Amino acid sequence: MNAPCLLLVDGEELVRAPLAQYLRECGYRVLEATKSKEALAILSDASQTVDVVLVDIQTLREDGFVFSTWVRKNRPGVKVVSAGTIAATARKAGDLCEEEPPIRKPYDHQLVLDRIRRLLAERDRNRS
Repeated sequence: MNAPCLLLVDGEELVRAPLAQYLRECGYRVLEATKSKEALAILSDASQTVDVVLVDIQTLREDGFVFSTWVRKNRPGVKVVSAGTIAATARKAGDLCEEEPPIRKPYDHQLVLDRIRRLLAERDRNRS
């Protein structure tokens, strides 16, 4: 069985890269994008299987909301986790993402890992 694939969409290299490395060390396949355009190209590629998208809404600004909505509509099997540093932005993003509250930045790597594991376990239970 292939490792689950995560797509991290965050324009801040110094934030995204360490999280991506941590998640790779935890056994996940991790793709990275700095902009929603890059992320949409990855998600539109039929050869890519993405299980969870973590999107920094603040980095993408309003485009982040459009991106999250697109993922929910066009890739319903993909779980979306929102992140951001501005509380209002994070709250607004909450209804576009999964049921749990948005993740605040800077990322707590263990919190991100726990959230991803819960989402994948929930998805797998629903498939059974």
